[in-house]
Amino acid sequence: MLAAANVLGWIVLGLWGIGPGLGAARLSAAESGSAALGAKPTAEQVEYFEQKVRPLLAARCYECHGEKKQESGLRLDSRATLLAGGDSGPVVDLAAPAKSPVLTAIAYMGDTQMPPTGKLPEEEIAVLRRWIEMGAPWPESGTTKPLTDDELFAHARASHWAFQPIAAPPLPAVKKPSLAARPIDRFVQARLDAANLVPSPAADRQTLIRRLSFDLVGLPPSPDEVDAFVADESPDAEARLVDRLLASPSYGERWGRHWLDVARYADTRGYAFGRERRFAYSYTYRDYVIRAFNGDLPYDRFVVEQLAADRLELGEDKRPLAALGFLTVGRHFDSQPDDMDERIDTVSRGLLGLTVGCARCHDHKYDPIPSEDYYSLYGVFASTKEPEELPIIGEPTELAAFEEYQTKLNALQKEFDDYLSARHAELLDSSRKRTPEYLAVVATKPAAMFRDRAFAQSLRADDIKPRLLERWRAYVAQRAKKDHAVFGPWRLLMDLDEAKFAAETPAVLERIAGDDKYNALVKSALAAEPPKSREDVGRVYGKLLADIYSKANEPNPPPGADELRKVMLADDAPTSIPRDQARDYLNRDEKNRLSELKRKIDTHQVKSRGAPPRAMMLVDAPQPFDPYVFVRGNQHRHGKKVPRQFLKVLAGDTRKPFAQGSGRLELAEAITADDNPLTARVIVNRVWMYHVGKPLVGTPSDFGLRSDPPTHPELLDYLALRLRSQGWSLKQLHREIVLSNTYRQQSADRPEAAAVDPENRLVWRMNRRRLEFEALRDSLAAAAGMLDLRQGGPPVDLVAKPFTTRRAVYGFIDRQDLPNLFRAFDFASPDQSTAQRPQTTVPQQALFLMNSPFVAEQAERFAARRDLAVNGSTTARIEAMYRALFGRMPTSQEATLGIEFVAAGPTPEQAWRRYAQALLMTNEFSFVD
Repeated sequence: MLAAANVLGWIVLGLWGIGPGLGAARLSAAESGSAALGAKPTAEQVEYFEQKVRPLLAARCYECHGEKKQESGLRLDSRATLLAGGDSGPVVDLAAPAKSPVLTAIAYMGDTQMPPTGKLPEEEIAVLRRWIEMGAPWPESGTTKPLTDDELFAHARASHWAFQPIAAPPLPAVKKPSLAARPIDRFVQARLDAANLVPSPAADRQTLIRRLSFDLVGLPPSPDEVDAFVADESPDAEARLVDRLLASPSYGERWGRHWLDVARYADTRGYAFGRERRFAYSYTYRDYVIRAFNGDLPYDRFVVEQLAADRLELGEDKRPLAALGFLTVGRHFDSQPDDMDERIDTVSRGLLGLTVGCARCHDHKYDPIPSEDYYSLYGVFASTKEPEELPIIGEPTELAAFEEYQTKLNALQKEFDDYLSARHAELLDSSRKRTPEYLAVVATKPAAMFRDRAFAQSLRADDIKPRLLERWRAYVAQRAKKDHAVFGPWRLLMDLDEAKFAAETPAVLERIAGDDKYNALVKSALAAEPPKSREDVGRVYGKLLADIYSKANEPNPPPGADELRKVMLADDAPTSIPRDQARDYLNRDEKNRLSELKRKIDTHQVKSRGAPPRAMMLVDAPQPFDPYVFVRGNQHRHGKKVPRQFLKVLAGDTRKPFAQGSGRLELAEAITADDNPLTARVIVNRVWMYHVGKPLVGTPSDFGLRSDPPTHPELLDYLALRLRSQGWSLKQLHREIVLSNTYRQQSADRPEAAAVDPENRLVWRMNRRRLEFEALRDSLAAAAGMLDLRQGGPPVDLVAKPFTTRRAVYGFIDRQDLPNLFRAFDFASPDQSTAQRPQTTVPQQALFLMNSPFVAEQAERFAARRDLAVNGSTTARIEAMYRALFGRMPTSQEATLGIEFVAAGPTPEQAWRRYAQALLMTNEFSFVD
């Protein structure tokens, strides 16, 4: 159940300072206030209280200010206690409602800010404000009771903005319609009008093309491109520029990198645990993402392929299988629960903007996400496995290298297979011969003990394998019915009281012997060695089955032998362990040897030039995993069983369990369904953020109850609906945003607007943005005329000499040893899904531009570019350098400073190199206006 204390554990009101001598006066003040202002509420007020206020108070307040607990002496479950206030005095002022301390606190307008964990949504603040302005009417029924778990869930789902259906908003009226080129502008201007603000003027053409070029392809425009755009006076000049940039292969590299942050992409697995630490084929996922963006793959299909490409009809082109890298390129642990948690977190935050991972050990403390829902998703991902051989999804580029690669791979694979097959055969033989030991334990230990870690560890001293023991327990439990031919006698004997076992056994054995439905060999074995305890029963059965196994190939078996052979040798027999699961049953030395052989294969695939591209995919396990809640997140303590299904808060009470294999395809379809309001909102919020510099929802990966409401909710829904109506096309979404007047605004500060909206939440100007690490590095290489625009393939080292000038998106990402350079420029952590990179200003950033050998090398090449040395003129060369870097001519002051700087150099060559690096160090080079 969804515990009330965990759903919304917020302190909404209270925690005012404690002051002496106030308690006695408080109640009389409340009584007099109630007497003076205690008129009976109207029917409309009662309805408002019951529908809006009562659920809000019960959900938000009573955890800390209810019948059982009163923080700072404040109780809020009746009108009398509300008016009485807390230890520091009244919190409601009915004479001047707007000055009520409670409203000041929840609006975050004073020193006391409640709840301290985050501001309430604006719509809930508005409900409380209106209620207090009414005089805080309260029905005569008195106190309000805390909501039940189901009521809390329903309230959260019905009241939180993010869970509401996406509605088509009407276009608002604005004061200056001529400034609104598109619906986006109407929504933005309506908020500006309400704040008595106006949009900033449009940026000039040079600024606009530089902004568009970096936004859409992550590279600066060339001087010729700038000149052509500035000179083009046709009304569709900007639209044609946008279309050209969106059609560029560089678009996918730019926007694919944004997605790789969300997908926590890296080229290493994290914790290697004896395996090769590098992924051999992670790059195929990166290349898939770039290809998907360039091809404008509909976003809903993009999501589905990343979760379940193997479940789709793909035709001859199998490259989409690489999409499953979304699930497999994350950090790897030596623990299935941790691996599954990592995937659940990436899927839920990356696609839905929900922190489902917070429900691993208990119900989510804030959002309506119970642990049952977490483990429903756990079951989906635990029902998958990585195939032993990854599928080839492309042709080798060098035939001779491929043949050499394949020959060595075959030899390494044979060594691995031979070792695993030998261990597997030994495992099957040993397990079957030791059946008496396993069944003796099954007969004497309760089922709950099999999940106890200490018990499992104690078994290893006798080389009893806990997994095999559990298989035997489940197998016998399923068949130990009184009418079962083999295990019916087991059931009858196990039902005896242990204390009276020896005395009651003869009668039971006599009954068994006279019943023809029971297996003849079982009856003979029990008669030959009458058991005196439950352990004896297990050993008699085990000895019989082991004997049957040892004689499995003998001709003319006695009656009843076929039934017993099935117990030992059928595909569903406990000891018929599949070969691909054999590793789980090996001892430590055997596992280490197997890991060593696997590492040789992985290392060969990483280092060989001839290795063809393969998809890092998943497939469904032969038998889906039926999940149950891990009590407090402990995999050894099993709680309630749950079906594989979607989140209740999004799917509602009528959701159906997933029935197709693991359920990944059904999960993907639920995530992209039209009745799921989150997926479209989450992605359009991020696209807006990448273009404008600030998201509409301030927490791009958390749309839960602690998130701030959107600054422009109607705009968010408008964009979400446009995305859906235009076939989930991200390129159309880009056009919608970047062709708006809102996007065209200048980025210059305006003091009068900043005084009203210092954070620019209303978008009265464009936000100036610093280039990310990748765009900065690519721009340095482009300035030098050395940028390598080849696409795809294995990763390259960005920090090793000789320096590569390939685009940074193709750089090698080591999640355990991320270069300091990456960290200095706020590169997204590859250990978790990241929608919004932090932005810091630290000395290392300037030091990189001043001292880095890479920057010095690019500066030297930039200075030596022949196309910049125009007629030997210093002034013309400075102008050419400015146009190449900034897309504009230098001012007269800048030109003069440049001439003086070059003239002061020890030699012309050194002077121009230093001047080139000085220009590369400017803020204008590193920022986009």
